[in-house]
Amino acid sequence: MGSLLEARDSNDMGSSNKLSHKTSLIVIVFLALGVYNALEVLVKILRTFRAYRSVYFWALIAASVGIVLHAFGYFFRNFDVIDSLPLEIFLVGPGGMCMITGQSIVLYSRLHLISRTNSKDRWLLIMILIDLLVIQIGATTLYAGSQTSNAAKYLPIYKVWERVQVTAFFVQECIISGLYIYRTWILQKSAAAFRGRDGRQLLHHLIAVNLLVIALDVTILAFQFAGLYDIQTSWKTLAYSIKLKFEFYILNRLVELTKNGLSGGRPSGSRLTNSGPNAASKGVTSVIETHPRFGNSSYARMEDGGDGVVLKEVGRVTKTSE
Repeated sequence: MGSLLEARDSNDMGSSNKLSHKTSLIVIVFLALGVYNALEVLVKILRTFRAYRSVYFWALIAASVGIVLHAFGYFFRNFDVIDSLPLEIFLVGPGGMCMITGQSIVLYSRLHLISRTNSKDRWLLIMILIDLLVIQIGATTLYAGSQTSNAAKYLPIYKVWERVQVTAFFVQECIISGLYIYRTWILQKSAAAFRGRDGRQLLHHLIAVNLLVIALDVTILAFQFAGLYDIQTSWKTLAYSIKLKFEFYILNRLVELTKNGLSGGRPSGSRLTNSGPNAASKGVTSVIETHPRFGNSSYARMEDGGDGVVLKEVGRVTKTSE
């Protein structure tokens, strides 16, 4: 293990730099914690989902596996564990793509749950894919070149491109998390379905998680512009694993709450105490009629991977029973 702690200069992004003893310890801790968090989430994903077909499920898998690959890629790079440049590039490049893009799609795939319109936000998906195809593939190509014997040709461009990449993904995640915060705040004030105690608490937590996402992205940006490349790449692995853990928890709670019926208890303004066989369906109908835009968009696509119930089916049952 002594060879793992040989020095590298944190300001050098090429293949010949060596980490200092202190930097080595920090990098190892960040990478190890990132891998631990990602594997924990991966186990929970496989234990939670009954069907393996939704975009949400596969985005979670991609994000968690990507964190592990990204961590091992930089571990191999920083400590010369394996002398295989193709393996290192594969782990860092596609691993980073899965980690970053996968996590953005996780958030995108559940944004409709808090939308009050039928908008599908396709422009967000287009933005995510453009960043993947242009920013990340470009960064991977330049990274590969910077680790070869011809590094002098690629390294100056890669140093600039890495800053562009970190900034681009900071903006992307601020946009997605900002939409969550804004729409949650609007929903909190207008939707009867979330005025119960559990519903209010969930929405507060959803806002807090997205503020945490933005805060973690700020720290990644700060490390990058401070010139601490090796710290930034290892911290990014840990930061994304923390974000994934919180997002997985809060989005699953959101799915459960919407699926199980309009807020963990009963929404204020609706009564399910009417006598007679049609009482429950009338209570649900009253909430949907009061907030039709919220109801249609929030529940319409909850059938992904067996995660929820389609509101159209609820409406059909209600009409039949009446």
